[in-house]
Amino acid sequence: MVASLTAFAQFLVYRSAETPNQSYTPSPGYGTPFIIHSPAPSVSYQPYYNGAPSQVHQYQQPTPPKMQQVTLKGYYKKGNDWYYTPIRVGVVGDEVRLLSTKTQHGWSNCGNKASEVGVFDTEEIRDNFNYKAYTTLFGTVYF
Repeated sequence: MVASLTAFAQFLVYRSAETPNQSYTPSPGYGTPFIIHSPAPSVSYQPYYNGAPSQVHQYQQPTPPKMQQVTLKGYYKKGNDWYYTPIRVGVVGDEVRLLSTKTQHGWSNCGNKASEVGVFDTEEIRDNFNYKAYTTLFGTVYF
């Protein structure tokens, strides 16, 4: 067997992007702290004109929205029976996160991203819930 590999190189000059990072620390019991990495600012280059150096224009990105936190009832199924537990959910833009679940010993941090209930879920779940997220304590929690 003969294998060949073609490589192409492009030479670039390194320039630090200095991307801003924000750390998010939720209220006590409202989830796990995490860091939000912002995209690098957009930079456009003008070509050289009459030997003059190019000009650089930077455009600032809008600040990301803050997380809204709510406490809801989350439902999970054990066997054929449904149970519920208080849950704390965070919403940032279009992203929904299950921040924590309540146990008999207090709030347990989770931080998992929730997904929308879909066509592969049962009709009972589609009719009663909008979102679901997996937890190690309860399995899939619906809300």
